[in-house]
Amino acid sequence: MKIEYDREADALYVHLSEKPKKVAKSREIENGIILDLDGKKQLLGIEVLDVSRRFKEADAFQFAVTHLAKERVSI
Repeated sequence: MKIEYDREADALYVHLSEKPKKVAKSREIENGIILDLDGKKQLLGIEVLDVSRRFKEADAFQFAVTHLAKERVSI
C-alpha cells in the first residue's frame, strides 16, 4: 500500500496494488470519495478530494484504513 498526498490538488490517493494496473472503472461512493477498480472489479485505489477540509493530518491515514473495513461496495 502506498499513500500519496497532492497539496496543490488537496487530494489523497491510497494505492492498494503494489504494481500499477489500469483503472477500468471509478465509483464515487460519497461526495469526493472515489474508488478505482480494475476490469475484474478489484479495488486498486481510493481517492479522497478536499482532504484539508475533511481531516486533520493525522486523521487522513486512519480514514483510508478504516473506511475500507467498514464499507462494502457493490458494483
